[in-house]
Amino acid sequence: MPKIKSFQYAESVYKANKDDCKKVISEMKKLIKKGKESADKVLIGAAYYYIALSCKDDEDKDGTFTNALKAVSFLENTSDHLHLALAYICLGYAYGADDNTQFELSCYDKAYSIIKRHRIQGDVRIMALNNISACYHATGECGKSIVILTQCIEYLKKEYPDNNEDLLMYSINLSNCYDDNGEPQRTQNVLEDAEKYVKKVDFKPLVCDYYVKHALISFKLKDDIKGIKSTDTAFDYISYNSFPLPLYDDLRQLSHILTGRKDKERAKKIVDLMYVYNDKIKGTFEQIIAYRTFAEYYRTFGEYDKSLECYQMLEELFDKHTSELRTIKTSVYNRMKKVDAQIRRLNKKIEENEELVNREPLTKLLNRSALLKVADEFIGSAVKKKQKIGAIFIDIDHFKEFNDTYGHAKGDEIIKEVADACRTEVNSDIRFARYGGDEFFGITLGMQDDEVASVAARICERIRKANIENVKNPHGIVTLSAGVVNVKIDENTDTIIEIANYADKAVYYAKRAGKNAVYFLDHKHGDNGEKDAEFIRIDF
Repeated sequence: MPKIKSFQYAESVYKANKDDCKKVISEMKKLIKKGKESADKVLIGAAYYYIALSCKDDEDKDGTFTNALKAVSFLENTSDHLHLALAYICLGYAYGADDNTQFELSCYDKAYSIIKRHRIQGDVRIMALNNISACYHATGECGKSIVILTQCIEYLKKEYPDNNEDLLMYSINLSNCYDDNGEPQRTQNVLEDAEKYVKKVDFKPLVCDYYVKHALISFKLKDDIKGIKSTDTAFDYISYNSFPLPLYDDLRQLSHILTGRKDKERAKKIVDLMYVYNDKIKGTFEQIIAYRTFAEYYRTFGEYDKSLECYQMLEELFDKHTSELRTIKTSVYNRMKKVDAQIRRLNKKIEENEELVNREPLTKLLNRSALLKVADEFIGSAVKKKQKIGAIFIDIDHFKEFNDTYGHAKGDEIIKEVADACRTEVNSDIRFARYGGDEFFGITLGMQDDEVASVAARICERIRKANIENVKNPHGIVTLSAGVVNVKIDENTDTIIEIANYADKAVYYAKRAGKNAVYFLDHKHGDNGEKDAEFIRIDF
């Protein structure tokens, strides 16, 4: 098919199967195979992008990250600038899912630079601007967020003047920015200007959020009459069937104000609503918001037993939140003596410990994000010094069978054992990451072919000599298979994805050759085809 039509073709396949994640992945893998056969990088990149998009919808963070990264790599040097920008946006979502705001913002900035350079218009421009604004807002740079979001709204008015739902949503977002920037009057002005969109919007949670926000700012400006009026109007638009995430924290703030005013009737309406929403949500942070609201309500109106139950639930949620690497400081005063003890404000750390960000939790090896950064540094150095980049793929033989036989806890012990073996080889020119599941990936800089192969051999030998029982392995013990390459950086091989594909080919060959083996892939003529490649077995 003509390459200019490749992305449209992939898009049509995605739309036909978008409600079935497994079907999307299956169909896209077929397109990847076609793309490889025809050297169509646009088709390959498109397929990876739609796999990433499907994984995002399925809340598969690892799948979103891996496939968005592949999409970017394949589309980077093509003429399909629109979809390269979309791939960067998708990669940004993946970083955002891990609370890595700086990398998330970097992806959105890259997308927008492509959009501006190639004068791309439409939804993708609005999407990029809104996401950049959200990142700045999340990091406390409200001034920058206001400038960008205003630009986004003006563009939306110009291109889509009848899109009242988005205009209302972005106006609410802008009001939040002004509010957090300490400009209550500007906040109210934005909301009042957006009132013209409200009557044209059918989505109840969004309209409800508008009036809740209007009530909050009215109370802040000491206009209690308008605050009560907006509160009552918000109740008219409450939806119990759909969970409106942006509305959630606004409801907590409104409940706090009403409770402080001893307005039990209205405060109870919010509590009842949040009980309904709380049954629908999975996020620990949102549950914390709900139970803080419940606890404050019951304590204020004298229902101390219920208040105590809510505070006890809050403690459990705090522990859970911490274990999810979203560190929350919490102090509960006099919780054993007084039911009505005040909970101090929760302070969520904006930045996590750098070591935790860069390390995969189980193995403490590099995670994929850190591996990508190291790979970029190694490749850049290799180009300057005309050195080789080595790649090692390691796979645990018969690992699924091991898990089925001995259990996942024992499986995790094997994962950590292999990680320890990899760690013994790490230095300034050798780095290892857990690639996923039972796969490990190493990257080397400036080493000879035999040196890179020896690294893999020593790791495999160490695990074999450990004599860890695996009755499902013909050898009776846990063994590894490894694929090794060592390549010069040129125009055909200049990304970590391309280098990793070579190593992946080698480890696959080792698996087919009987496992418990290390194979070095030597591309004699620099061609990607196996006809020009030699697989060399490395003894250990």
